[in-house]
Amino acid sequence: MATSAPSRTTHIIQHVAFEHGGVIAEALRARGHALQVFQAGVDDLRSIADHPADLLLVLGGPIGVYETEAYPWLKQEIALIRARLAARGRVIGVCLGAQLIARACGARVYPGTREIGWAPIVPTARGRESALAELAAANWEVLHWHGDTFDLPEGAELLASTAAVPNQAYAIGRQVLALQFHPEVMPRDIEAWLIGHTVELGKAGIDPRTIRARTAEVGEAVAAAGRRMFARWLDAAGL
Repeated sequence: MATSAPSRTTHIIQHVAFEHGGVIAEALRARGHALQVFQAGVDDLRSIADHPADLLLVLGGPIGVYETEAYPWLKQEIALIRARLAARGRVIGVCLGAQLIARACGARVYPGTREIGWAPIVPTARGRESALAELAAANWEVLHWHGDTFDLPEGAELLASTAAVPNQAYAIGRQVLALQFHPEVMPRDIEAWLIGHTVELGKAGIDPRTIRARTAEVGEAVAAAGRRMFARWLDAAGL
């Protein structure tokens, strides 16, 4: 009797509950990926290294890569990502995830210009040829929510920038996609972001009603473009 091929697997490292896989997870499930979520700082990450998945997805969070004294488990996470990269494993990083990949590659991560809210990115020529090209359908608008930035890792190709933050997205061959911004967010989840980041919004002087209103206007279009973008990258990565 014929048996179906085993599904692929994805390990997801999540730093705060409301910053989850979103449309990336949708694209993965549509391809038959079994998803296993690990809470950074809570779950033992050794099984990620001991039993590698087809893809490692590292998500965002409000801490800094360089805060290893306050959050010592970051050292284990960086070492895990470094080993994954050395083994030529596929990795997607979003926001903090992109910063962790950069640090694992030996690049500097440091406080930069804070960007919070919906705004366009500017793709490079390489970005227009990459999976990011799908974001053109949403006029390149994405959700930004970060205060740190990073130097481009050696061997990486820059895919997108903003005027304030030059390194917004990069790729390392077909192995790595790293995004400083958040095309994975589902519009229905924005209220959780506004609640979870209320202190940061207050310190930045940002009215949550502004983000809520803009999400209602562009959120669905950006999420749809994000689904296509991640699907295109997964296709190119053989996943």
